[in-house]
Amino acid sequence: MATSTITVTRTELKSIHKELEMMEIEIMRLKALLVPTVKISKKERKELEVIKKDMAKGNWISGRDLIKKLG
Repeated sequence: MATSTITVTRTELKSIHKELEMMEIEIMRLKALLVPTVKISKKERKELEVIKKDMAKGNWISGRDLIKKLG
């Protein structure tokens, strides 16, 4: 396997480091938005597991159909 070498200046390295830090901050921000902060009960957790299993089997309904069905 051939290897190659890239030379960067100190300024370029600092710039890359800053960009990576900004990406890390953005990832942490997005994670905070996506990770639920509300604790759920054991009963709710079990209900979610049942729903996930049903979905894996192909048993699901679209949001539009659900609204039509429930009014």
